[in-house]
Amino acid sequence: MVTSRYLKALQMKTLEFKPGLPDTLLVRLEADVKSKINALFTRCPSLAGFSIQDRAMLPRDLDQTRIPDADLFVTEIGVFPKLDSQYDEIYDEITLAISDLVKDQPHAYDFLRGRTFARSLH
Repeated sequence: MVTSRYLKALQMKTLEFKPGLPDTLLVRLEADVKSKINALFTRCPSLAGFSIQDRAMLPRDLDQTRIPDADLFVTEIGVFPKLDSQYDEIYDEITLAISDLVKDQPHAYDFLRGRTFARSLH
């Protein structure tokens, strides 16, 4: 007899991001990430790109700049034209977008870490 606890545990395992993530979940994750990142670039026209790293890739003294709910860090923010007054606002926008993604889809953590996002010009 299969218990509901067993089924719930099995379902939770399926949602973790791994190379074998079911195609439908991976497609939905990629679509959500693309949508959030495109909206971020729209809200921040001077943002050229940024990278997301996890704690293992960075010095320990950066703990205070961690993205809430994600244990990820925003690095290498490219802004053009470079206006120091906009940097903090852009950093906050990136942080909120990534935090929302991880909160909405916890398996996005593994999908986002180590990625670089850049504005595409058409």
